[in-house]
Amino acid sequence: MPTPVITAAAIRALSTPESFGRGQEYERMGAVSGIVSRGSEVSAQVEGSEIDPYRVKVRMSDGGVADATCNCPYEWGGYCKHIVAVLLHLAEHPKAVTERAPTADLLAKLDKARLLDLLQRRLDVDETLADWIDLELATEVAKADGSKTRKGRRTPVDTSAFRQQVKSLIGGRYRRRRYWDDWRATGNHEELERLVQKAVPFLENGDGRNALRVLEAITEELVDGWLDQTYLHDEDMYLLFDDIARMIAEAALMSDLEADARDALSVTVEDWHQRLSEYGIEDAFPVAIRALESGWDDPALEAVLSSKGRSWPPAGRSDAVESRLTAVRLRVLEGANRSEEYLRLSKVAGAHTEHTGMLARLGRIADAKTYGKKRLKAPSEALALAKVLREAGEDDASLDIAEAGLDLNGVAPGTLQRDEAFGTSTRPHGLSLLAHWLRDYAGAFGRPRVALKAALVGFKETHSLEDFRAAETWAKAKGSGSTWAKVRPTLLADLAAAPFAHDRTLIYLEEGLIGEAVASAGEPSDYAADRTTLMRLAEAAAASHSDWVVRFAVGKAANIMDNNRASHYEEAAQWLQKAALAYEASGREDNWAYLIETLIDKHRRKYKLRPLLEALR
Repeated sequence: MPTPVITAAAIRALSTPESFGRGQEYERMGAVSGIVSRGSEVSAQVEGSEIDPYRVKVRMSDGGVADATCNCPYEWGGYCKHIVAVLLHLAEHPKAVTERAPTADLLAKLDKARLLDLLQRRLDVDETLADWIDLELATEVAKADGSKTRKGRRTPVDTSAFRQQVKSLIGGRYRRRRYWDDWRATGNHEELERLVQKAVPFLENGDGRNALRVLEAITEELVDGWLDQTYLHDEDMYLLFDDIARMIAEAALMSDLEADARDALSVTVEDWHQRLSEYGIEDAFPVAIRALESGWDDPALEAVLSSKGRSWPPAGRSDAVESRLTAVRLRVLEGANRSEEYLRLSKVAGAHTEHTGMLARLGRIADAKTYGKKRLKAPSEALALAKVLREAGEDDASLDIAEAGLDLNGVAPGTLQRDEAFGTSTRPHGLSLLAHWLRDYAGAFGRPRVALKAALVGFKETHSLEDFRAAETWAKAKGSGSTWAKVRPTLLADLAAAPFAHDRTLIYLEEGLIGEAVASAGEPSDYAADRTTLMRLAEAAAASHSDWVVRFAVGKAANIMDNNRASHYEEAAQWLQKAALAYEASGREDNWAYLIETLIDKHRRKYKLRPLLEALR
C-alpha cells in the first residue's frame, strides 16, 4: 500500500468540526486497532459505545483516500468520528498498518479441488455460509453482454431462503449487554441491508417481477420480526424500510403486473404501512403505495411524457412523496433508455441537475451548458454536471460549468435528492466540495488561473492550512494572473474575520506571525488548536512572549495534574518543559526552580507523576 498522503487538514474538510474533534480524541485514546491493508483497501476497528467495535473500511487511491465507510449509524454529513480516527491514525502512523495480500489474489492461485476443500472446511464451522450460497444462487441473473438490451432470469425466484435468512438475522440481533440489565444490538443491520440489496440485480436488469418477489418476502418477515422483537431497541434497522419502499416503487413501475396482482400488493404494502405507523415509522411506504396505485396511467403524467404537459406534479400533489416518486420514475425511464421522456419529466419537475446530466450523457453538451448555467442554483448541482461532462471527455465544458458554480449561492431547492448535511441557510450547498474538485482538476489540466480562483474559494470555506498552502501554490504558479504578495494579505484578513477556524493558530505559526498566533490560542482550557500546534507555538514564543507561555503551559499542565489524568502525565511534563524554556529565555531560572519544587511537593503522592516532575529540575 502506498504511504498515505492524507492530511489532518484534508480530513477536517471532509468532516464536521464535532466529528473531527471526537475522532481526534478516539485516536489519542488508542481506540483504533487491527489496521490491515489488502491491496487498495484498508480495514480497521474502532472501539466505541457498543460492545463490539465499529468496523471502518478505507479505499486508497495513489496514497490518498478514495472513499471510506463505517458500520455505525452516523448520517449527518461528512465522515463519522470513527472514520476520522482511522484516517488520522493512518496519517500519523503509516507504518502501523499490517499488509496482507488481497484475498482475490490468494484464491486465484488455488485450483478447483483446493477451492472446494477450502469452501467445505468453512461450511463445517460456519452454518450461515450455506444460507449465503443458497441466496446467491437463488438471485443469480444473466450477465449483461454490453448491449443496451437487459437480460434477466425468466423463472420466478424461490423466496424461501430469503424468509429464513431474515428470521435468523432478526432472531439473533439482540443479546444481553455485558454487566448491564438491558439489551444491545449485535450488528446484524449490515447483513439485513446486504440481503435487501439482493433485489438490485433484478432492478438493474429490468426484472421488476422478481425484484418484487424478493422485496415482498424480505419485507413481510422484516415487518413481523421488527414489531415482535426489535422495535424497542432499534437504533438503525428501521431505516431499511425507506430503502425497501423506494425499491418496491421502482420495481412496480418497471414491471408488467396484472391489475389484480398490483391491487393485491398495494393492499399488502398498505398493511405494512399501517402497522409500522403505530410505532412511529410513517414516512417509508407511502411512495411505494402511490407507485402501485398510480403506475404510469395518470393523464397528467402521460401528457408530460408525450411533451404536451407543462407542469409536474399536478396542483395539490406537490409533496415530499410525489417528489421521491418522481425521482424513482426518472430512474426507471433512464434504465429503460427512454431518454426523451426522461428529459421532459425532469424539466417540468424542476429536476435541473438530472436534466442537465442526461443532456450531457446524450452528447448534447452545448444544450447541457446552456441549460445548466440558466437553471442550476447551487454549487453541488454544478459539481454534479461538471463530473458528468468530465466523464464524457468534455473537459473544457466541465471546467466552464464548475467555474461558474463557484459564484452560485443557493441550496439546491430544485433537486430531487438534496443532502441537507452540506446545505444551510447561510452557506451555499456543496461549495467547498466543488472548490476542492475544481482546484485539483483545473491545476492538473493546465488552468492555473481557475485553480487559484477555486483555491481561494476553498480556503474561504474551510480556513484550513491545506487550503492556505494550495492558494499559495497557485498564486505562485505561472499564468495564475496574480502573485502571492497580493493573495497572502487577503487570505490572512479573511482568516482573522472568520468566526471559527480550527487551523487559525497553526496558519499564523507557519507564517511566522507569533503575536497573532498567541492571541488566537485562547485560554488553557480552550480547544482553539490541537496539542501539537500549541506546543510548537509555546516553544516558538518562549522568548518573545514568555509571560504568555508560562501562564498557558502551566495552565495546561495543571488541568492534567490537578484532575489526576494519569494517562496524560507525560503530556503535562511536556507542557512544563515549555514553561521552563520561557523562564530561561526571560532570565528567570529562579522562578522556575521554585515552581517545579512546589509542584513536586504538591503531587508527591502521585507515583507516576513525581518522577516526571523531578526530571525537570
